Amino acid sequence: MGHPEVWGTAGGRLLIVGLTGGIASGKTEVDRELERLGLPVVDADVLARQVVEPGTPTYDTLVRQFGDCVLDAHGCIDRAALASIVFGDEEKLGQLNSITHPAIFQEMIRRVTERAETLRDGEVPAIVVDAALIVDAGVSGVFDLIVVVTADVETRVRRMTSERGMSQAEARGRIGAQAPDSQRKATADIVIDNDSTIEELYRRVLEAFERIAEQARRDYS
Repeated sequence: MGHPEVWGTAGGRLLIVGLTGGIASGKTEVDRELERLGLPVVDADVLARQVVEPGTPTYDTLVRQFGDCVLDAHGCIDRAALASIVFGDEEKLGQLNSITHPAIFQEMIRRVTERAETLRDGEVPAIVVDAALIVDAGVSGVFDLIVVVTADVETRVRRMTSERGMSQAEARGRIGAQAPDSQRKATADIVIDNDSTIEELYRRVLEAFERIAEQARRDYS
């Protein structure tokens, strides 16, 4: 419990929850609701954008590795262009991950530590780390609790084509490149199905929050 070998002293003071799910499963909406209920969320995708901003060491390394073709008109990293370069190319994807993952994880640890050091009386001693590749990367074991957000493949394809402008082929390719929901569910302590209404999703998130809060107060108060 706590995994101080990963999270340092924060691992002994907080329930550290890993939240994951496939692309377009609805993790962002779950994050918003958990934060509204009082649980801070560290979103690895947000960190991934921040650690590659111009002027950061990660930005400089990416440009050296992949060239100016990964920059947009403003000199920022064009994530879509970068994704198109590495998608389907294991060697280049490995290069990208070796550059960005350490920086993301370092910032993740900083946020978790900050939560532990600023925790106030009455707050739930927990934090949620949203990372799409927790299962894919085989790091489920560093979290105290795993929450998996799921949605039917056709639902996810519809969201990706209507909300993100992807083609059906691109959407299915992105889904197929990730771990299947069956593999994620095998690691899950809590599963939040997101195939129904937004009201039903909020009800399920509330149930998850209550379970997280109960365990966090039992183990860390």
